[in-house]
Amino acid sequence: MEESVDRVDTAQRVRREGVDQIPFRREDERYRYPEIIEEREKNVVVVNIRDVSGSMRQKKRELVERTFTPLDWYLQGKYDNAEFVYIAHDADAWEVEREEFFGIRSGGGTRISSAYELAKERLDEAYPWTDWNRYVFAAGDSENSSNDTEENVIPLMGEIDANLHAYVETQPSGNAINATHAEEVENHFGDSNNVAVAYVSSPEDVTDAIYEILSTEDSDE
Repeated sequence: MEESVDRVDTAQRVRREGVDQIPFRREDERYRYPEIIEEREKNVVVVNIRDVSGSMRQKKRELVERTFTPLDWYLQGKYDNAEFVYIAHDADAWEVEREEFFGIRSGGGTRISSAYELAKERLDEAYPWTDWNRYVFAAGDSENSSNDTEENVIPLMGEIDANLHAYVETQPSGNAINATHAEEVENHFGDSNNVAVAYVSSPEDVTDAIYEILSTEDSDE
């Protein structure tokens, strides 16, 4: 049997016998064409919202920066094209550059819904949900004007389509009596897989807060 096996490769047989003597296999008769795989570019916009009212003193601001910065890094690494919008607010909201975002402090009161109103406006005009992955991260000490969370912020969060909404409460000395915003958001949205609430009272809490936010985001994919 071994003597009957032709040990000459196909190229040599073609040179020796001509192409007419070489049998074709069925797969040789199939048309060959390059396979084109289209991958849509992954775009993300991250809206970072920070309370800059008078109650947001230095330690609270530092905790916001410690939490938001790794989240920004994570999303920059995950997506091809990442853009960031920074919104500061007291009773009113305005857009700022990143360089200003973590250092601003105002003497005004607090109306968190003003930031979500501006966020919705910016997202609607420049980052349509059909074309962009959208993340809305907000942070503050959970102190808000009366009824604003229930009557305005929660409905706005429902209206803003996003991969993930997150609120980070920063209260280094523990909860103040009127610091109820995070709790209200958490109670309303419950186990919703696109809303996360985290509590940071010291630098040691930052890792757990980031894990809480990103584990919620991962479960949505």
